[in-house]
Amino acid sequence: MQTLFSNIARISLIAIFLLLLLGQGFCQEITKADSLRGQLDEAQSDTARINILFELGNRFFSGPSDSLLNYYTKALSISKKHIDGEIENHETAIYKKLAIYALIGIGIEHFYQSNYDNALTVFFKALGYSQEISDVDLMSECNSEIGIVYKNQGNYDLSLEHHLKALNLAKQGDDESWEAACNVNIGNIYRNKGFYSVAYTYYIKALETFEKLGHKRRMAACYLSMGDIFNGQHDFNTALEYFSRALRIYSGSDDKTGQAECYSGIGDVYLSLDEYTIARDYFDKILKISLETGYTHEMDDCLKNIGYSYKMEKDYEKAYGFYNEALQISKQEGDKPGIAEILGNMAYLLYLKKEYGKALEMALQSLEMAKQTKSLQTSMNAYKVLSEIYEAKNDQVLALKAYKTYSGLKDSLFSSEKYKAITEIETKYKTEKKEQQLELFSERNELQELKLRQRSRFIIILGVFIGLMAIMGYLFFRNSRLKSHRKNAELEQRLLRSQMNPHFIFNSLIAIQSYIYQKDPVSAGDFLAKFADLVRMILESSRVEFVLFANEMNALDNYLQLQNLRFENKFGYEINVDENIDKENLGIPPMLAQPFIENAIEHGLRFKKEKGLLQINYHREGDKIVFSIEDNGIGRAKAKELNKKKEHLSIAINITKERLAILSKKFKHQFRLEIVDLKNNDGSPKGTLAKFVMPCKVLKRQIPK
Repeated sequence: MQTLFSNIARISLIAIFLLLLLGQGFCQEITKADSLRGQLDEAQSDTARINILFELGNRFFSGPSDSLLNYYTKALSISKKHIDGEIENHETAIYKKLAIYALIGIGIEHFYQSNYDNALTVFFKALGYSQEISDVDLMSECNSEIGIVYKNQGNYDLSLEHHLKALNLAKQGDDESWEAACNVNIGNIYRNKGFYSVAYTYYIKALETFEKLGHKRRMAACYLSMGDIFNGQHDFNTALEYFSRALRIYSGSDDKTGQAECYSGIGDVYLSLDEYTIARDYFDKILKISLETGYTHEMDDCLKNIGYSYKMEKDYEKAYGFYNEALQISKQEGDKPGIAEILGNMAYLLYLKKEYGKALEMALQSLEMAKQTKSLQTSMNAYKVLSEIYEAKNDQVLALKAYKTYSGLKDSLFSSEKYKAITEIETKYKTEKKEQQLELFSERNELQELKLRQRSRFIIILGVFIGLMAIMGYLFFRNSRLKSHRKNAELEQRLLRSQMNPHFIFNSLIAIQSYIYQKDPVSAGDFLAKFADLVRMILESSRVEFVLFANEMNALDNYLQLQNLRFENKFGYEINVDENIDKENLGIPPMLAQPFIENAIEHGLRFKKEKGLLQINYHREGDKIVFSIEDNGIGRAKAKELNKKKEHLSIAINITKERLAILSKKFKHQFRLEIVDLKNNDGSPKGTLAKFVMPCKVLKRQIPK
């Protein structure tokens, strides 16, 4: 008994001590706020008053707060007096920048309170001010905030447009971390659109920067996004690993909103694993954080997932209640895709409860909303529920009609998934092209501004420093000319490579079309997958002069398999590689042999009566690599007689020679090409040999595999 009283006394003392500490911290916070209010009354300038108001507002930045809005709105009001000219001043640009800071804070607060339209209005106002003062950093931040709001509204195209603008502007600054954050935002859009490989590329690029700079919170954001990708691919162990990494970082910094996002991801994984009780434990943690902070962005998904777990456990009453709560929040946020999905879930629950009238009404609402948002998956689910409801109501005509529509959408969705690999490649190519156009436009603007500044400076100091300016002008001209030559060489090489790629893709597509028409669907699917893999390799290597030898061998093998299937084994082929060649470290120009392989097939082996043979040989001679393409076809002379359209071959040879000339010039080593007509002892043609000689180049594994 004495021990029991001792323990109670000890616990009581600890509790009193903790209360004293908390009380002391609370008192300190009140004292600090009173001190700031005192400084506000005594401030001698408006800039000082604005900064104090910011500091007062920042005390409420951890979650939605009307107090933050109050302080930031007062700061904005003071700034606008100077901007609008109510107060005479010569520092309008300074007050515009302060107004931008205030507007961004107000916009973020509206966003946290799910007032998306108000947030957009405020962010666009901030963007206008930032453009007026030509501040690229603030322009980038405003575009990023606008993109985030559009993403939460489900408007992914507009969101992507503003995030790409933000990235382009970020590249003009010197903040690597912010540039990487823009990459994360772009990756999030592609992830939501279902283009996982494109999204993953952006995440990896951002994560490398964050890890280098040691930015823990932004690393955590990357881990979260990557976890979502692996969860979507049903790689649950890897997904949990990434979510756990993010959670450790957010827990260490006491970031409640970040913790809520981690709990949401982990809960989703356990839902997929049918561990409903464990999943609800994590969703309950999110609800607790939402009550503590007022952060509601995860609440609709959280409640929807809890409802789903109860539905799977056949507790339909609880499931319907949670779905209904989620629906109200989604309606407040204007989340149309979420509304459509939840209405469909509720309609199915009502069907299970045999409340067919209400179920039909709700299913039709879900379908209408799904059509507005162009959600194929949600439309398909709605038609399936409608077919079951009509069947239960003995309306066989409408039931059959709804089921046929459901089946058609299901087949369409399957086809979309089947060809997603090619779509992702196309999307990646278009995105890179758009980024390059934005960068080129920015460079032109910078060059124009630079010329204007130099001209003004030249006019001002011409009379005093004419001799010095002449020397500087000469040096500037010489350096510009050298840079121009170097850039032209790089652009020329890219142009040559881009001219070759469309020709290859066109012929491969013909092969795919031919094989699909002639063979069975399963083989056609394999054929298409090989083509998608090959096109991905070509696109990934388009930014480098050299690729790993092993990767080039893989690409050539895929290409030859495609051509062999196209011509129904009209020829055989061999790829022979010398043992002295280190495939994992040596580099080679990508797809250099492709036009000659194509020529050997099209103009040599194609017209041969018996089965032909194509040999590709690689061997090393000292510090050089020699490779050849040899066929036993009808020869070039006979091919010219049979096929008068030889323009493409000459163009391909000229392009290859120009590529080799540029490589020779850039790397100070000779890249040679030799084409030989092979003949029998009696002088008759027996094929063609194309031979390349180039230096060995050891790579540092910076290129994509």
